[in-house]
Amino acid sequence: MLSGMMIAMDTETLVDVWQRLLADSGESWVLFEHGTCVVLTAPDGELAEQAAEFLKKFGPVHAGSSAGDFGDQP
Repeated sequence: MLSGMMIAMDTETLVDVWQRLLADSGESWVLFEHGTCVVLTAPDGELAEQAAEFLKKFGPVHAGSSAGDFGDQP
């Protein structure tokens, strides 16, 4: 039973998944070691630094918060 358990994915699997998902998009992306992936639509300079700044600015997403509420989207 997997309920309540987080299944860790190895880095190679995550990189493979993101590469396949974004292959035709032309977007730049950064994968952090804990599994968060930031897609940069207008990269400028060091990608990891830009992605880290993005996460600092927009912070963690929590269910029910304005950043985590997708129920009202058209």
